[in-house]
Amino acid sequence: MYLVYRFEETEDPTGLTKALWQHKVAHQIVSTQGYDELWIMDPEQRSIVEQLINIWKNDPSLLQQTQPAAEVRRVSTGGISNQLKRSPVTTILLLLTLLVAVITQLGTDIKAVSYFTISSIHIMDGRIYFSTLANVLADGEYWRLFSPALLHFSVLHIVFNTLWVWDIGGKLERILGSIVWSIGVAIIAILSNVLQYQISEYPLFGGLSGVVYGLIGFAWLLPLLNKRWPVIISKQLMVFFVIWLGVGYTPFPEMIGLGSIANTAHSIGLLSGLALGLVYWLATKHRYN
Repeated sequence: MYLVYRFEETEDPTGLTKALWQHKVAHQIVSTQGYDELWIMDPEQRSIVEQLINIWKNDPSLLQQTQPAAEVRRVSTGGISNQLKRSPVTTILLLLTLLVAVITQLGTDIKAVSYFTISSIHIMDGRIYFSTLANVLADGEYWRLFSPALLHFSVLHIVFNTLWVWDIGGKLERILGSIVWSIGVAIIAILSNVLQYQISEYPLFGGLSGVVYGLIGFAWLLPLLNKRWPVIISKQLMVFFVIWLGVGYTPFPEMIGLGSIANTAHSIGLLSGLALGLVYWLATKHRYN
């Protein structure tokens, strides 16, 4: 993160930070040594931040009249290359997901799918054979703890997951930084996959849904714990995902072409995201005191 401005004791950053989010500037207000400091994630946004600071210092009421059009144009013209620069891990994760979808033909090529399932699978005489998690680890196939997250089995499945990761994941990566974001996603995916396998005792599952639910849980909880965090997940959207989590335990997803839902992965993903949100808040709350 990059320090842009230190507020005076008499200055209230509330109006400025609202304008910054309107202009899609990922930032945090950090309290240190009795002063509030403005930190941003993307140094290329420094110029627009400085313009908004000048407006805010001269006449805060003018902030409501500023339009984020220039910033929107800058983001849109960058396309994928700009997204890769601002949220590289999110972009790489989604590109890997699309690549795996092509390689496995959306799960129809069982031989290819076997390289990404949590356990290698073999079909013989109409029966499916697979290993225990202990054997997977003993064989050194550690990537299998994460790789099921890259598997998808229908167009609706992959579109639903990638769009949410692109949106929520990209925003969180810009706020948290790529390293912290990557660690969080890895933890959510591995916990979701491992517990799904341990409970279902069946390796043919996959998808980024557990990660999506983890990101949603994290993004929903942080503003409740820290009022300076941006609201990424509205109450209505959170209610929708909780309802959809319940729907996953019914036959409805299969009826609309999403296939059988790995419900444990979804539930564990959500719980993992909430737990990571709490841990992150506890680890960083001293910045805001």
